[in-house]
Amino acid sequence: MKTKQILRIITALTAAVLLTSAARAGNIDLATLPARDSVQLTIYNSEDITLVRETRSLSLKKGVNRIQYSWANTLIDPTSVEIRPLESADSIDVLDTTYPGDNPQQLVWNIESRLEGQVRFQVTYFTSGLTWSADYVLISNADETKLSFDGNVVIANNSGEDYQNAQVRLVVGVINLVEKIRDLASRGLSPSVDRLAGQELELARRKVYIGAVAAAESMDMDFSGGAPVIVKEGLSEYFIYTIEGTQDIPDRSSKRLSSFKASD
Repeated sequence: MKTKQILRIITALTAAVLLTSAARAGNIDLATLPARDSVQLTIYNSEDITLVRETRSLSLKKGVNRIQYSWANTLIDPTSVEIRPLESADSIDVLDTTYPGDNPQQLVWNIESRLEGQVRFQVTYFTSGLTWSADYVLISNADETKLSFDGNVVIANNSGEDYQNAQVRLVVGVINLVEKIRDLASRGLSPSVDRLAGQELELARRKVYIGAVAAAESMDMDFSGGAPVIVKEGLSEYFIYTIEGTQDIPDRSSKRLSSFKASD
Protein backbone atom coordinates (compact mmCIF):
# COMPACT_ATOMS: atom_id res chain seq x y z
CA MET A 1 0.00 0.00 0.00
CA LYS A 2 2.77 2.38 0.96
CA THR A 3 4.56 1.56 -2.29
CA LYS A 4 1.50 2.59 -4.32
CA GLN A 5 1.23 5.86 -2.39
CA ILE A 6 4.90 6.61 -2.98
CA LEU A 7 4.47 5.90 -6.69
CA ARG A 8 1.46 8.26 -6.82
CA ILE A 9 3.50 11.00 -5.12
CA ILE A 10 6.42 10.51 -7.49
CA THR A 11 4.06 10.58 -10.48
CA ALA A 12 2.41 13.76 -9.24
CA LEU A 13 5.77 15.44 -8.62
CA THR A 14 7.02 14.41 -12.07
CA ALA A 15 3.90 15.83 -13.70
CA ALA A 16 4.32 19.08 -11.74
CA VAL A 17 7.94 19.40 -12.85
CA LEU A 18 7.02 18.76 -16.49
CA LEU A 19 4.21 21.32 -16.36
CA THR A 20 6.52 23.89 -14.77
CA SER A 21 9.17 23.25 -17.43
CA ALA A 22 6.58 23.57 -20.19
CA ALA A 23 5.32 26.84 -18.71
CA ARG A 24 8.84 28.20 -18.52
CA ALA A 25 9.51 27.12 -22.12
CA GLY A 26 6.33 28.88 -23.19
CA ASN A 27 7.56 32.08 -21.55
CA ILE A 28 10.77 32.05 -23.58
CA ASP A 29 10.08 34.44 -26.47
CA LEU A 30 13.01 33.88 -28.81
CA ALA A 31 12.55 34.89 -32.45
CA THR A 32 14.94 34.18 -35.31
CA LEU A 33 16.09 37.14 -37.38
CA PRO A 34 13.93 37.19 -40.56
CA ALA A 35 15.21 37.16 -44.12
CA ARG A 36 16.84 40.24 -45.62
CA ASP A 37 14.83 42.94 -47.32
CA SER A 38 17.98 44.34 -48.94
CA VAL A 39 21.75 44.05 -48.65
CA GLN A 40 24.72 46.22 -49.60
CA LEU A 41 28.31 44.98 -49.92
CA THR A 42 31.32 47.31 -49.71
CA ILE A 43 34.28 45.17 -50.82
CA TYR A 44 37.86 46.24 -50.13
CA ASN A 45 40.52 44.80 -52.45
CA SER A 46 43.62 45.65 -50.43
CA GLU A 47 42.47 43.46 -47.51
CA ASP A 48 40.15 40.48 -47.26
CA ILE A 49 37.35 42.45 -45.67
CA THR A 50 33.83 43.42 -46.71
CA LEU A 51 31.39 45.70 -44.92
CA VAL A 52 27.85 44.29 -45.15
CA ARG A 53 24.73 46.35 -44.50
CA GLU A 54 21.42 44.52 -44.37
CA THR A 55 17.87 45.73 -43.80
CA ARG A 56 15.41 43.38 -42.13
CA SER A 57 11.86 43.92 -40.87
CA LEU A 58 11.21 42.71 -37.32
CA SER A 59 7.78 42.13 -35.78
CA LEU A 60 8.08 43.69 -32.35
CA LYS A 61 5.82 43.41 -29.33
CA LYS A 62 5.74 45.91 -26.50
CA GLY A 63 8.37 45.06 -23.94
CA VAL A 64 11.57 43.08 -24.38
CA ASN A 65 12.03 41.15 -27.63
CA ARG A 66 14.74 38.46 -27.89
CA ILE A 67 16.11 38.14 -31.43
CA GLN A 68 18.50 35.35 -32.38
CA TYR A 69 21.09 35.74 -35.14
CA SER A 70 23.30 32.91 -36.45
CA TRP A 71 26.32 32.94 -38.77
CA ALA A 72 27.22 29.23 -38.83
CA ASN A 73 29.58 28.13 -41.63
CA THR A 74 30.34 31.70 -42.68
CA LEU A 75 33.35 34.01 -42.27
CA ILE A 76 31.40 36.75 -40.48
CA ASP A 77 33.33 38.52 -37.70
CA PRO A 78 30.99 38.05 -34.71
CA THR A 79 32.52 40.96 -32.78
CA SER A 80 31.51 43.37 -35.54
CA VAL A 81 27.79 42.51 -35.73
CA GLU A 82 25.58 45.48 -34.85
CA ILE A 83 21.84 46.20 -35.11
CA ARG A 84 19.94 49.49 -35.01
CA PRO A 85 16.41 50.60 -35.90
CA LEU A 86 15.93 52.58 -39.10
CA GLU A 87 12.64 54.03 -37.88
CA SER A 88 10.93 54.79 -34.56
CA ALA A 89 14.36 54.96 -32.93
CA ASP A 90 12.98 56.98 -30.00
CA SER A 91 10.71 54.06 -29.07
CA ILE A 92 13.27 51.25 -29.39
CA ASP A 93 16.38 50.43 -27.34
CA VAL A 94 18.90 47.67 -28.02
CA LEU A 95 19.58 46.66 -24.42
CA ASP A 96 22.43 44.20 -24.89
CA THR A 97 23.99 41.47 -27.01
CA THR A 98 24.41 37.97 -25.54
CA TYR A 99 26.64 35.22 -26.94
CA PRO A 100 25.29 31.87 -25.65
CA GLY A 101 28.06 29.66 -24.35
CA ASP A 102 26.58 26.49 -25.86
CA ASN A 103 26.65 27.88 -29.42
CA PRO A 104 29.65 30.00 -30.42
CA GLN A 105 28.13 30.82 -33.79
CA GLN A 106 25.09 32.79 -32.74
CA LEU A 107 24.04 35.74 -30.63
CA VAL A 108 20.85 37.05 -29.06
CA TRP A 109 19.79 40.70 -29.00
CA ASN A 110 17.49 41.96 -26.24
CA ILE A 111 15.50 44.77 -27.82
CA GLU A 112 13.04 46.81 -25.76
CA SER A 113 10.16 48.32 -27.71
CA ARG A 114 7.50 50.79 -26.62
CA LEU A 115 5.45 50.06 -29.73
CA GLU A 116 4.02 47.01 -31.47
CA GLY A 117 4.32 46.18 -35.17
CA GLN A 118 6.79 45.89 -38.03
CA VAL A 119 9.98 47.93 -37.76
CA ARG A 120 12.88 48.07 -40.23
CA PHE A 121 16.32 47.43 -38.75
CA GLN A 122 19.81 47.66 -40.17
CA VAL A 123 22.29 44.90 -39.39
CA THR A 124 25.96 45.63 -40.15
CA TYR A 125 29.04 43.42 -39.89
CA PHE A 126 32.40 42.62 -41.42
CA THR A 127 32.97 39.40 -43.31
CA SER A 128 35.82 37.81 -45.24
CA GLY A 129 35.92 35.72 -48.41
CA LEU A 130 34.53 38.38 -50.79
CA THR A 131 37.13 39.79 -53.17
CA TRP A 132 37.22 41.69 -56.41
CA SER A 133 39.73 42.25 -59.19
CA ALA A 134 39.85 44.21 -62.41
CA ASP A 135 40.96 43.08 -65.85
CA TYR A 136 41.21 44.88 -69.17
CA VAL A 137 41.11 43.82 -72.81
CA LEU A 138 42.64 45.98 -75.57
CA ILE A 139 42.12 45.08 -79.23
CA SER A 140 43.73 47.06 -82.03
CA ASN A 141 42.45 47.49 -85.56
CA ALA A 142 44.34 45.98 -88.52
CA ASP A 143 46.76 48.87 -89.02
CA GLU A 144 47.18 49.43 -85.27
CA THR A 145 46.01 53.03 -85.32
CA LYS A 146 43.05 52.60 -82.95
CA LEU A 147 42.10 50.48 -79.96
CA SER A 148 38.95 49.22 -78.35
CA PHE A 149 39.24 49.11 -74.57
CA ASP A 150 37.04 46.96 -72.31
CA GLY A 151 37.22 47.03 -68.52
CA ASN A 152 35.77 44.25 -66.37
CA VAL A 153 35.36 43.54 -62.67
CA VAL A 154 35.37 39.99 -61.29
CA ILE A 155 33.72 39.44 -57.89
CA ALA A 156 34.48 36.16 -56.09
CA ASN A 157 32.43 34.94 -53.13
CA ASN A 158 33.91 32.38 -50.75
CA SER A 159 32.35 33.82 -47.60
CA GLY A 160 29.98 30.93 -46.87
CA GLU A 161 26.96 33.22 -47.41
CA ASP A 162 24.74 33.75 -50.46
CA TYR A 163 23.98 37.37 -51.28
CA GLN A 164 20.92 37.89 -53.47
CA ASN A 165 19.95 41.23 -55.04
CA ALA A 166 22.99 42.87 -53.48
CA GLN A 167 24.04 46.44 -54.04
CA VAL A 168 27.80 46.26 -54.63
CA ARG A 169 30.46 48.88 -54.01
CA LEU A 170 34.17 48.37 -54.64
CA VAL A 171 36.82 50.27 -52.68
CA VAL A 172 40.24 51.09 -54.13
CA GLY A 173 42.87 52.05 -51.57
CA VAL A 174 45.17 50.58 -48.95
CA ILE A 175 43.75 49.85 -45.50
CA ASN A 176 46.30 49.75 -42.69
CA LEU A 177 44.65 47.24 -40.37
CA VAL A 178 45.60 47.69 -36.74
CA GLU A 179 46.09 43.94 -36.32
CA LYS A 180 49.07 44.04 -38.69
CA ILE A 181 51.18 45.98 -36.20
CA ARG A 182 50.29 43.85 -33.20
CA ASP A 183 53.47 41.75 -33.42
CA LEU A 184 55.60 44.87 -33.58
CA ALA A 185 53.72 46.48 -30.72
CA SER A 186 54.03 43.48 -28.39
CA ARG A 187 57.55 42.20 -29.12
CA GLY A 188 59.56 41.82 -25.95
CA LEU A 189 56.66 42.85 -23.70
CA SER A 190 55.51 41.00 -20.61
CA PRO A 191 52.26 38.97 -20.83
CA SER A 192 50.35 41.59 -18.81
CA VAL A 193 51.51 44.41 -21.07
CA ASP A 194 50.73 42.25 -24.11
CA ARG A 195 47.16 41.78 -22.88
CA LEU A 196 46.85 45.54 -22.39
CA ALA A 197 48.14 46.10 -25.93
CA GLY A 198 45.54 43.63 -27.18
CA GLN A 199 42.77 45.55 -25.43
CA GLU A 200 43.98 48.83 -26.93
CA LEU A 201 44.09 47.23 -30.38
CA GLU A 202 40.56 45.91 -29.96
CA LEU A 203 39.35 49.43 -29.12
CA ALA A 204 41.16 50.74 -32.18
CA ARG A 205 39.59 48.03 -34.33
CA ARG A 206 36.15 49.06 -33.12
CA LYS A 207 36.91 52.67 -34.03
CA VAL A 208 37.94 51.56 -37.51
CA TYR A 209 34.68 49.64 -37.81
CA ILE A 210 32.55 52.57 -36.65
CA GLY A 211 34.38 54.86 -39.08
CA ALA A 212 33.78 52.47 -41.96
CA VAL A 213 30.08 52.26 -41.18
CA ALA A 214 29.83 56.05 -40.94
CA ALA A 215 31.58 56.43 -44.29
CA ALA A 216 29.25 53.91 -45.90
CA GLU A 217 26.17 55.59 -44.46
CA SER A 218 27.25 58.99 -45.76
CA MET A 219 27.37 57.70 -49.34
CA ASP A 220 23.88 56.29 -49.91
CA MET A 221 23.03 56.13 -53.60
CA ASP A 222 19.99 55.51 -55.76
CA PHE A 223 20.50 52.06 -57.25
CA SER A 224 18.44 52.01 -60.43
CA GLY A 225 18.02 49.11 -62.82
CA GLY A 226 19.78 48.59 -66.13
CA ALA A 227 23.24 47.46 -67.16
CA PRO A 228 25.93 47.58 -64.47
CA VAL A 229 27.77 50.88 -64.54
CA ILE A 230 30.71 51.87 -62.34
CA VAL A 231 30.49 55.25 -60.61
CA LYS A 232 33.69 56.63 -59.07
CA GLU A 233 33.59 58.82 -55.97
CA GLY A 234 36.54 60.33 -54.15
CA LEU A 235 36.73 59.57 -50.43
CA SER A 236 39.99 60.87 -48.95
CA GLU A 237 42.71 58.54 -50.27
CA TYR A 238 40.12 55.96 -51.30
CA PHE A 239 37.88 55.59 -54.31
CA ILE A 240 34.51 53.88 -54.23
CA TYR A 241 33.11 52.38 -57.41
CA THR A 242 29.38 51.74 -57.19
CA ILE A 243 27.86 49.12 -59.46
CA GLU A 244 24.37 50.32 -60.30
CA GLY A 245 21.47 47.94 -59.87
CA THR A 246 21.69 44.74 -57.85
CA GLN A 247 23.62 41.50 -58.31
CA ASP A 248 23.14 37.89 -57.25
CA ILE A 249 26.43 36.64 -55.80
CA PRO A 250 26.05 33.03 -54.59
CA ASP A 251 28.61 31.45 -52.30
CA ARG A 252 31.45 29.51 -53.98
CA SER A 253 31.05 31.42 -57.22
CA SER A 254 32.53 34.31 -59.15
CA LYS A 255 30.86 36.85 -61.39
CA ARG A 256 32.31 38.99 -64.16
CA LEU A 257 30.78 42.41 -64.73
CA SER A 258 31.46 44.95 -67.44
CA SER A 259 32.67 48.20 -65.89
CA PHE A 260 33.25 50.34 -68.99
CA LYS A 261 33.90 50.23 -72.73
CA ALA A 262 35.76 52.63 -75.05
CA SER A 263 36.36 52.43 -78.77
CA ASP A 264 38.41 54.30 -81.40
